[in-house]
Amino acid sequence: MRGAVIIMLVLAAAYAAALFWPEPAPVSHPWLEGRTVERAERVAHGGGLGRAPANTLAALEQAVADGADILEADAQLTADGILVLMHDDTVDRTTNGSGRVMDLTLAEIGPLNAAFGFEGEPADRFADDGIAVPALAEALVNFPDHRWIVEIKPDTEDAARVMCETIRAAGMESRVLVGSFHDSAMAHFRAFCPEVATGMARNEAFSFYVMARLGLAKFHPSPAIALQLPPDASGLDAIHPRLVSAARARGIAVHVWTINDPDEMARFIARGVDGIITDRVDVMRDLQGD
Repeated sequence: MRGAVIIMLVLAAAYAAALFWPEPAPVSHPWLEGRTVERAERVAHGGGLGRAPANTLAALEQAVADGADILEADAQLTADGILVLMHDDTVDRTTNGSGRVMDLTLAEIGPLNAAFGFEGEPADRFADDGIAVPALAEALVNFPDHRWIVEIKPDTEDAARVMCETIRAAGMESRVLVGSFHDSAMAHFRAFCPEVATGMARNEAFSFYVMARLGLAKFHPSPAIALQLPPDASGLDAIHPRLVSAARARGIAVHVWTINDPDEMARFIARGVDGIITDRVDVMRDLQGD
């Protein structure tokens, strides 16, 4: 009985401390300062892969024409240490080549047809356009006025280092937000490039979600300025109103992925998300009426 009383007192003290603990200052970064605050932002998933071959300059150009606020892309590291825009760790699915990106040089990847696996309408629209796999550096130089979310796909220190070097060389430190599912890759990147904005890695996002649901998000230690989540995770309502509210109190942007249905877009806009990651920027633009 005495032990139960002690536990209750400890929990009560912890709860009281949580109530009176000062709120941390909202996060700030130039990447956030450039955002559109009057509406949810349109984030072109894979450069807008519903309208053109994923992670290509053609997709990025189409996304810009469709009204994208943010360009999202995936980056893999080649055998000669160059980051290229590619979701998978092999070129098999999206090109007419085969092999792991990490085993191929940029010169070997360059001639491949990046429209080979395109499944949009019409499927053969880009068949003869000579669409290549771009280097990240090339993509950043071609779209310097847009804000970016770039995901580090490999869980390696080298990929994190090259990501940092590429962003700095392009002078895009204030316009690129780097994400990764891998906590270790994110830790490496933050050590290399503390001036560049980052999103939460998988475990950071999960712990923030739990703490937000418990009303303890102000104790979350992540230096991230953004949070990208699916609509649900393991049966949980990932974009819960408490999470959105807690993130907003911290100044953290919330983006939900990947939403292509206009009714679903409207549902998450009503929940107050900062952005929607979508394959169809044009659909979201039409929904928002601008």
